[in-house]
Amino acid sequence: MGEYSRWESTPADPDPQRDLGYLCGEWEIIRTRSLQRTHLLFLPQDKQLLDQEAFVIATESAVVNTVDYR
Repeated sequence: MGEYSRWESTPADPDPQRDLGYLCGEWEIIRTRSLQRTHLLFLPQDKQLLDQEAFVIATESAVVNTVDYR
């Protein structure tokens, strides 16, 4: 099946694990403030992932709750 066909056959509200192949994990969120900007640091609970440099740093304004955009 081609990529376009696979995309077209994906449900409008896909299940993240079953339909998209995402692996869910627990993440800790730390809020920091520096130079009048707020950043969020997302750290995985699985320390092995952290050893593999699996983390995210983002400005607070760049982070949204996707539930609000359904």
